[in-house]
Amino acid sequence: ALARALRDALTPTGVPLVIDDRVDVALAAGAAGVHLGREDMAPADARRLLGAGALVGVTVHHAAEADAIDPAVADYAGIGPAFPTASKDPGDPPLGPEGLARLIRRLRGRLPGFPVCAIAGITADNAASVIDAGADGVAVISALFTAEDIAAAARRLRAAVDQALTRRKTA
Repeated sequence: ALARALRDALTPTGVPLVIDDRVDVALAAGAAGVHLGREDMAPADARRLLGAGALVGVTVHHAAEADAIDPAVADYAGIGPAFPTASKDPGDPPLGPEGLARLIRRLRGRLPGFPVCAIAGITADNAASVIDAGADGVAVISALFTAEDIAAAARRLRAAVDQALTRRKTA
């Protein structure tokens, strides 16, 4: 019910609801897609269940995972952990902007223009650094859900990302 309510709230904004880890919840909620980590359902199985029109994202922690992405299955990569996070135990040390940039270059060397979002530990204060490293966007949990004013935090984060993307396009 919560996922459906969130989907309904997002629909007028044009922002797709992507469910983390759970293909069953994405299906039940009518979400736009799912984001999968290495412990989750295989991306090819998720694609088969969700259909060609769904978004399927995959988490990338290492070069081998970047090299394994099948663009016929995955629509984007979430690369991280960019920074330390309290939301999940990523099991890997933070990449930082430099490590993130290296993985993005490696991925796009094989798949030019493949969409990338930075994940883990992203805040309005460090979002520009991951965009500058080559990410197209960010995925956040704590930056919003620990904020006293979630809407204000979302606006601040969006402004930081938009400013960095604009700066990158004009550079």
